[in-house]
Amino acid sequence: MSHWGRPIAVFALVLSTVGGMKATATVLSNTATGNSRLASEAIFSLKKSNIQLAQRVGECRAAARSTFIYQDRSTTNRIRALQSNEKVILAEAGGRDGWIAVSSPISGFVQTQDLKRCAEVSTLPARRNLCRQVIYEGVEGVAVREKPEISSSQVSTVFFGDRITLSNPPEFITDGMGREWTKLTDPSVGWMSNGIPARGDINLVACFQS
Repeated sequence: MSHWGRPIAVFALVLSTVGGMKATATVLSNTATGNSRLASEAIFSLKKSNIQLAQRVGECRAAARSTFIYQDRSTTNRIRALQSNEKVILAEAGGRDGWIAVSSPISGFVQTQDLKRCAEVSTLPARRNLCRQVIYEGVEGVAVREKPEISSSQVSTVFFGDRITLSNPPEFITDGMGREWTKLTDPSVGWMSNGIPARGDINLVACFQS
């Protein structure tokens, strides 16, 4: 090898090594950028999906899992259990803070993450929470009647704090006065008034433990 041959060979090796490192760094950089872009697109897609899920008053939604309708935009006061796939009607456009107002089957608020489109309702049977607790505080209690009518014969009475069991599947009927009737199987078979939900007047809430 000539006098200049060895230094030139070493210099070429150094260039080759540096070039390889630069190429590797470029590949890693491109990969990181690609992953970041994909993550951003996924987050945007999720946000867009959530926005589209709750957007128009009067639209139908269904419970994606067993959950509750709450009195306000917090998990403090449960007013009605929702079974998986049970349908609700939206009462506001878009919602806020992760909550959306509903007008049916009772007025209240549901977490948007617990809702899905009605077209996605499963045909599989769902486990039902049939326990309810009486919150009407009147000393006379609430009458359980043979039929969902105020003039129907009384079969028993339930009082504040009592737990009752709904029929399976649950049955709810709203009369001409806006009063919601609920069918019971325990402590006796019959119908009791759940008040007038549209006015925020209710006699039953979901049990915290069924």
